[in-house]
Formats: sequence, C-alpha cells, structure tokens
Amino acid sequence: MRQDEIEITVDDLLDREKIRQNLARYCRGVDRQDIELLSSAYWPESWDSHGMFECTGHDFCRAMPSVWPTMKTAHLLGEPYIELQGNFANAETYVFAYHRLGEEPNTKDAYIGARYNDRLEKRGGRWKFIHRVVVFDWYRDVGASFPWDDSVFALAKMPQRNYSATTSDYSWELFANTPFIRKVPPRD
Repeated sequence: MRQDEIEITVDDLLDREKIRQNLARYCRGVDRQDIELLSSAYWPESWDSHGMFECTGHDFCRAMPSVWPTMKTAHLLGEPYIELQGNFANAETYVFAYHRLGEEPNTKDAYIGARYNDRLEKRGGRWKFIHRVVVFDWYRDVGASFPWDDSVFALAKMPQRNYSATTSDYSWELFANTPFIRKVPPRD
C-alpha cells in the first residue's frame, strides 16, 4: 500500500498530535532557556546529533546553559511529516531559527534553515525523542544587530516582560495561569 493510501485512525491522530506537542516543547524549552522543559522532550538514553554536539539528548540539554547567556533564539516549525510504526515514529520537520548572538551592544543576527530528523518512541502514552539528527540546509549571517532602543520602535520603554528568555517573559505568567495584565484570577 502506498504511504498516501494508509488509513489514519483516531489513535493515529492523537499520536501525531502528541509528537507535534513534543516538537513544540523542545522549541519552547530552547527559546525560553528552560533546561527542565527542554530535557522533557528526550528519553534519558536518547542520542542527539546537532552538528556541534554529538551526545545524549540530556547531555545536549545540560550543555545549553553554557551558550544561553550570549544567545537568544526563536524557532518556527513547519508541518512535520510523520510516519507511525507502532510505538516508534519517524518525523521530519522543517525549522526556521533566528539567533541573536553575542552580548549587547555587540550582537549579530543569524538565520538557519534546517530539518529535524527524529525517531520518537512512545512509552506510557508519551512520545519523546530517542534519536535526533539536525540537517542544516542553509545559514545566513546578517551581521550586526540593530540595538533594541527607540530608533525604530519605543522598545526601550517596553516593560521587561516583553523580552524573550528572561524570567520576567510574559509567557511564564500565561502558562502559570496567573495573567497580570487584567488581574484575572488563576484557574485550576
């Protein structure tokens, strides 16, 4: 049977959504610089081939805090192509990643086009990476960053909560169910 003729069950749809959620958890963990969240995307014995790193997934995660002080990122995922095989899945996902590198005021911006080639395993209903190879398709170093000041937008006057990868980033409030903009009470 051809791949495009395979019948998809409701269980398959749920598994595919859990795989997409794992991909999103990985990106959020990297972009928010949250090692616990990032590590939760990998099984303990997983392997990650990230180009500059060849190690277990958890070792990759433990290495990230050493680069985070001088790197801010934003990952945008394309639709993953997923093939389910029982408790295993293969997924290829296009990723566009923005990187701000260096320390203010000497930062530069770079863009990467890549693909995550993942083998995932389902255990106890949870899908996580067991093997990841990042394929880098292209890279664009755009040079010196524009400063985050008032030259383009009133960025310097924005509250600190508007800047990524900081502990005051608004998304922490949102996912803690304690939004503070409208003083909405927390939900269970």
